[in-house]
Amino acid sequence: MLHIITLLFNAIDRYSIWLYAFCLLLILYYMRSLILARSERSNTIFTIEREVAAHKEGRALSGIGVMLGLAVIITGFKYYVVPNVDIEMIADPTPTLSIIVPTRQVPTPTLEPTTVESTPTTVVQQQPTATLEPTDTPAPPTNTPPPPPAACPDPNNRITSPGMNASLSGRVAIYGSAAHGQFQFYKVEFGQGEDPSAWHVINDIHHNQVSGGVLEEFDTTAVPNGVYWLQLTVVDQSGNFPPPCRVRVVVQN
Repeated sequence: MLHIITLLFNAIDRYSIWLYAFCLLLILYYMRSLILARSERSNTIFTIEREVAAHKEGRALSGIGVMLGLAVIITGFKYYVVPNVDIEMIADPTPTLSIIVPTRQVPTPTLEPTTVESTPTTVVQQQPTATLEPTDTPAPPTNTPPPPPAACPDPNNRITSPGMNASLSGRVAIYGSAAHGQFQFYKVEFGQGEDPSAWHVINDIHHNQVSGGVLEEFDTTAVPNGVYWLQLTVVDQSGNFPPPCRVRVVVQN
């Protein structure tokens, strides 16, 4: 562990300029993504495309913040931690001296063998008794059928799993199909409550069609327990979309 810390300090001290350059390049890349996203949001008239552009802006701002934080951490290590820590003392700790104290050997007295008369003993053999252990009859397994899938308006755009009123916990894969003759992208959203007033995109939008596969992965540990609705929306090249497919689920972590 001390060896790893020493390598980390030396790397930051020697290659800090390259680390700064790496952070600067990523900041420029995220700034370019932010400018393009803002331009897309200002030039479009469709609500969904504005939501997508706003999502890209958020990712770009998060990337800029992470790179600035990394640059601050590098600066703190180089100018405040490394100058005040003796790396050689960490890498080569002072050995401890052990003193061997000689011990005095005490002669072991020898005992003269003595003859002891043994008396014969009678061994009584006991007959083993058989014990019957109760046997547990296993209960027959109960097979609970899975919840039925939702009845979606378009068979090409549907969520097949989880089914209606399914109980979810942990990370859950959402299966189904998302296809269109003029496909542009699809997204999977979630809304809280029986009648959600707001919808939130799960992870990101997807530009590849899916037929009977994994559409998205929902981390239910990031939301409170309760009733939620999942919504699949497929958008075509003109920005229009057919009625979305919705599924009611219950999060129980």
